[in-house]
Amino acid sequence: MLKPVERKNLSDQVFSQLRDGILNQTYTPGDRLPSERELCDMLKINRSSVREALKRLEQARLIEIKHGHGSVVLDFKYTASFDMLSHIAMQPGEINYISVRSIIEIRTVLCGESARLAAMRIQKSERDSIQCIVEKIETCPSDDFKLFQILDWDFHYALAHASENIALILIYNSVKEIYFSMPEFFISMFKDAIKSPHLYRKILQALEINDPEKAKAYCVELIETGNKQFMMVYESMLPKE
Repeated sequence: MLKPVERKNLSDQVFSQLRDGILNQTYTPGDRLPSERELCDMLKINRSSVREALKRLEQARLIEIKHGHGSVVLDFKYTASFDMLSHIAMQPGEINYISVRSIIEIRTVLCGESARLAAMRIQKSERDSIQCIVEKIETCPSDDFKLFQILDWDFHYALAHASENIALILIYNSVKEIYFSMPEFFISMFKDAIKSPHLYRKILQALEINDPEKAKAYCVELIETGNKQFMMVYESMLPKE
């Protein structure tokens, strides 16, 4: 149900309400959104703010504006971009299980491929930076999960940049929004790695000899161990049917 918005960032608030309504399927594919005039009346705001919000929804490929027919909701699973995943995962009042599971599963693909390509293309300055991160990981206190989590992100983000793959880097940028908006939620990934961070060193050694297959294998091992720990903890917290 839409509600009147505060007199601040009006178009942002309209966009967020309508976006969330589409993502949680209050509005389903093929539905027509209320007209501009109806939205103005419902939300108690001016038409320019409504129009701007609708334009942003169209640019996000959540709706199609058909002149004379209004704004038609699209099926975001076929039209939206990866950036929308953060909004799906963190719907107001809940965390979407399928979206979280999807994020965890894609980590293996992204990180493994980043390591493989980095081993093929890495520059000395990038390798030196990653070595510095690995040294910090190895000396991180075993109870400082917050610091370790940041260092782990820095490590994988550096691998992505060393891969020279723009698509991977942009995906990492989108994932970062999800990851650091609720870092405590993902903390269980690091229970083993923080106590025994040897795989980071092995990945670095593979980068040093430009061995893409070893770099990928060690990275996948690191990621999948964390994934299993996280999903076990996360699924144990879900309501029992």
